[in-house]
Amino acid sequence: MGQADGKYWIANNPNAQITDSQAQKLAGLSGSELDVLEIVGDISSTAAEIDANCDVLTEAVTTTNVIAASETGTHFVLNSATAFVSTLPAPAAGLQFWFHAGATQVTGGNHTIVTNGSANVIEGTITCREVSALVACVAAADTISFIADLAVQGDLAHVWSDGTDWYLDGHCFVQDGMTTTQAS
Repeated sequence: MGQADGKYWIANNPNAQITDSQAQKLAGLSGSELDVLEIVGDISSTAAEIDANCDVLTEAVTTTNVIAASETGTHFVLNSATAFVSTLPAPAAGLQFWFHAGATQVTGGNHTIVTNGSANVIEGTITCREVSALVACVAAADTISFIADLAVQGDLAHVWSDGTDWYLDGHCFVQDGMTTTQAS
């Protein structure tokens, strides 16, 4: 990864760029060769940091799921007609998760994403395609719900933490297909 093309790989930077040839070179390296990758000056990344930022981690979820901080970056596909709960880890800077409504529509209750300990730390917005320009503002919530019979395949909730709160960027097709509440 030379500097000639003007692109650099910097772990944990969503604006980092890497060329196809650079990605192919990285793919051919073993874990021991990636213990520490020096790019420019004193910027470095461990193999684990590169893996966490390169891989698209996907998990099909069909039952209750307690999410570990180590799963950061994972896309969870909620794929069951029977409702279940996904519990977020404690907020920590940089953690982020995506939740997608899968092909199997929830009909027996709502799929919910809850904060650990019912902390009221979900902030953000939910937009809806069905109603032009509908945006629901979220403040101090502790639960995100994919609503039975309304949430459809492709609806998604992305949550990101600054270390104190979870920030929600939610998108649903049908009005009220996704909601938030403050249970406690």
